[in-house]
Amino acid sequence: MKKHYLHKLFEPRSVAVIGASDRLDAVGGRVLHNIIEGGFEGELYPVNPNRETVQGRSAWAKVSAISRPVDLAILAIPAASVAAALRDCAESGVGAAIVMSAGFGEIGSAGAGLQAELVDIARTHDLPLLGPNSLGVLRPAWHFNASFAKSRSQPGKVALLAQSVGFCNALLDWADSNDFGFSAVASPGAASDVDFGDLLDFLSVDASTHSVLVYVERITDARAFLSGLRMTARVKPVIVLKSGRSEDAPGQLGDRVFDAAIERAGAVRVNTVHQLFTAARTLLAGTRITGQQLAVVTNAGGPGRMAADRARRRGVILAQPTAGTHAALRSLMPTHWQPENPLDLLGDAGPERYAAACKALLDDPGVDGLLVLLTPQGMTDPDACAQAVIETAKGARKPVVACWMGEDLVARSRELLAAARLPHFTSPERGVDAFAYIAAYRRNQAVLLQVPPPLSERQPPDSEGARLMIENALGERREALTATEAKAV
Repeated sequence: MKKHYLHKLFEPRSVAVIGASDRLDAVGGRVLHNIIEGGFEGELYPVNPNRETVQGRSAWAKVSAISRPVDLAILAIPAASVAAALRDCAESGVGAAIVMSAGFGEIGSAGAGLQAELVDIARTHDLPLLGPNSLGVLRPAWHFNASFAKSRSQPGKVALLAQSVGFCNALLDWADSNDFGFSAVASPGAASDVDFGDLLDFLSVDASTHSVLVYVERITDARAFLSGLRMTARVKPVIVLKSGRSEDAPGQLGDRVFDAAIERAGAVRVNTVHQLFTAARTLLAGTRITGQQLAVVTNAGGPGRMAADRARRRGVILAQPTAGTHAALRSLMPTHWQPENPLDLLGDAGPERYAAACKALLDDPGVDGLLVLLTPQGMTDPDACAQAVIETAKGARKPVVACWMGEDLVARSRELLAAARLPHFTSPERGVDAFAYIAAYRRNQAVLLQVPPPLSERQPPDSEGARLMIENALGERREALTATEAKAV
C-alpha cells in the first residue's frame, strides 16, 4: 500500500541525531536519551564529529558517513551550522528532517535568511522539513519519542499538534499526570516547510488517531491549513485552540474570519486549555446527536441552576420532556414534586431513582443529550449512583455526560466513570460545555457538507441576449467581440 509522504517523519525505521551529546541538559543529548528510553526498535545513529561514542553508542562524523539508509534526521545544532548539515542529509537521501534549533525567523532578517535557505534545500531535494524551533515528534504506540520533552506520553487515540514548544511541554506534562494518552504529537514550530496542513493531512488517514487537538499561534499558509482541516474534520473530530485575537495582524486571519473558517471546515473552536481537553474527552467518546436539546438530572437544586445558567450563556437549549416522560418521572417522586428541567431528584436519591430518571429522559424523543449531576450528600452512595448511570448509558444513542462534584467522597466514582469511558467533569459548567461541543460539532459537520446552489438558479442567464450579440458580430464579419460585448455575454 502506498505510504503517506510524511510516513518517515512519524514512522521511521532509522534515525540520525545530529548534535547528539552525553549531556541531558543539551537538546541533542535529551533527544537521543528519549529515543533510547522510549524503546525505539529501529536503527539509531548519533552524529557528533568530535566524539567516537555518545551515550554508549558509536558516533558518526556526519550523515553522509553512515553507510545505511536514514529515514529521519533530527538536527539539534547551532543555527549557523544547520544549512550545511541539512544539505548533507538531503544529498544522502534522508527521508525527512526535524530542525529543533532556534535562531531563525524569530530573531529577525538575519535569521529569516537562514530559514529561507533551509526551505530551499528541503524543497529542492523533496525533503519534508519540520521546524525550525520544533519540539519534535512522538508516537507512543511505536515507542518513538523524537523530542526533548521531559514528560513521557502513553498511547492514546488523540493526536496533538502544538506550535509552541512551551505549550506542548505543558500539555504533555498535564496528560502524563491525568492518564491522557496520545496517538501522535508533533510540533511544527516555525512551520517553514511542513505546516499544519501537511500534518493534518497525515492524521486524516492515520488509523490510530480518532480525534485531533490543534494549538495554533500563527498560520503561515491559510489555504493549506483549511484544506487539511476540512479533510481531517470530515472523518474525525478536530478541536482548535488559537492564541491571539487580533483582527489586523499582518498576514493573519482575523479572529471573526478564523471563527467562520473553523465552523465552515467542520471543526470545533475552543478558547481555553480546559475547554480543549473537555472537548477532546467528550468527542472522543464517539456519541453523535441529531439535535441540540439537553436534559439535566441532579440531586441538588443549586448545581442544577448553575447548569441551566451556563446552558443559557452557551446557547444550549434545555429540553422540554413530553407528558409521558413527566408521568413516568412523577411516579418516582413524592406527590408534591413537580418535574422540570433541570430535574431535581432530591437529596435522598439513590441509584434506582437515578437509573429510572436517566432511562426515561434518554427514551424521550425531545431530549438529545443528558447531563447527570451528583453532590455527595449524607444519604448518597456516589459509587452506586455512578454505576447506575453507567449501566443506563450503555447502548444509549444519545450522549451522557456526568459531573460528580466534590473530591475524596467521589474519587472512586470518577474512576468508575473513567473506566466506562463516560465523559465526566468536576463542575456543572464544564459538563454543559461538553454537550455544547458535541452540538457545535454536529452543526459544523452539517455546514461542512453544504454545497452552495448554482447562481443560475437565482437568476437564469439571458441566453437570447447573448445570442443576438454574437449574431450581430458575425453579421459584421468580425472575429472578436468588443470588451463591452464580451462582458455582457
